[in-house]
Amino acid sequence: MMAKIVLKPKEQTSISDFLKSVIKLDAEARISFIINDKTCKIIMGTGDSMQIISLDVEKDWLLKDGQWSLSASSFKQCLSLHLQQTNIEVDIEYTSKNPYPHVDTLTKGESRIYILAKEIVAEHLDFLMFVEQAKKHTMLTTSAIEMANIANSYTPYDSFETNKAESKIRIERDNRIIPFDVPKGFTPKFDLLLNKDGVENLKNLCESTKSKTVTIYTDDERAIFSDGYNVISNSLLSLRDYANKKEINYIVEQKLVISIYTLKDEIKIYRNMGIVKKANEALLYIESNCVMLAGLTEETGGNCFLSTQEINETPPTIYRINLSALSKVKISDITSAKQIKLQMLLDEDGKRSLGFYSDTDSVNPYQCIDDIELAPEKMNKVIEAKKALEKKLGKRGEDFSDPQLPGVGFDDV
Repeated sequence: MMAKIVLKPKEQTSISDFLKSVIKLDAEARISFIINDKTCKIIMGTGDSMQIISLDVEKDWLLKDGQWSLSASSFKQCLSLHLQQTNIEVDIEYTSKNPYPHVDTLTKGESRIYILAKEIVAEHLDFLMFVEQAKKHTMLTTSAIEMANIANSYTPYDSFETNKAESKIRIERDNRIIPFDVPKGFTPKFDLLLNKDGVENLKNLCESTKSKTVTIYTDDERAIFSDGYNVISNSLLSLRDYANKKEINYIVEQKLVISIYTLKDEIKIYRNMGIVKKANEALLYIESNCVMLAGLTEETGGNCFLSTQEINETPPTIYRINLSALSKVKISDITSAKQIKLQMLLDEDGKRSLGFYSDTDSVNPYQCIDDIELAPEKMNKVIEAKKALEKKLGKRGEDFSDPQLPGVGFDDV
């Protein structure tokens, strides 16, 4: 009976995804195998981007202990010519003439592929030894997914940091560091700094594993994630200048608490109107006793007063906000209250952001919209829309503002 390696659909997907980066004509790329009576470790990649997939060896595979490598592009063909969702058997032949075996197997189309094995790639062997010896942090898989989801709630970002001692989160955006309080219920167990690729690799591993825990290792050059069977690494060289970048300190320009449901419904209305959606512009009108959201084009549009606790005296002001960015704010993830705290923020360079806060104790926003600017040229159109809405309702916009309105979770604003 011939020896074989059996790849199940889940393992095929992991290997195929990684091998997508292998150029067909790359004669140098190799994939390594380390086999004993219990496991077959498959190692792929180079530099700071490598992966290990561990297969449980079964007795009827008849594999011999050994370590060797194959042409990556040829092995990729063994997988690509088979149907997904079925096991792939790769036939392995051993001979007394050669210290390494060779692949001699049939594809789905009944054509034959052979690949002579050669010496294992030293870099792959070194990577495996490093992974087995490196000191790693262990965390619950569910906690790692939660952390990745928190990171992605700050999109767009280039890097994501958790700080255990300060109980802070920091993201990097536009070469600047933005600090945030950690969301309620999440406590960093250790300090961690990842780029966006690292966050995505960690999340993908966690969502595909049945393991209850994962391990994380980072240094100045790479991050390594493992569920005990599979290992993924990615480069962190993009973070080399992270420590030299400036942390933003915001000045608060406006503070308000508004109704979550009115805001969400109004955004949905504008997004469902094709012309308004294409214009991709929401207008936020603020004066001391009135707040109004509008989506206005020449042909069509709408506007709505927001039930508001107004915080500070201000002359009539209009902000233009990216409507698409506004629609992507996951308000339900920020707070379970019926109202939400918003602050218009100015950084040291005068650039504006609209911050969303989980509670009044938060010094830094849970999420920000950066595509926002003053729009005084829209004043006449907005005032016309305000008057038209007041006429339809039979009451003034100021009637929607109530300083005594109970802000659930926002008593100290």
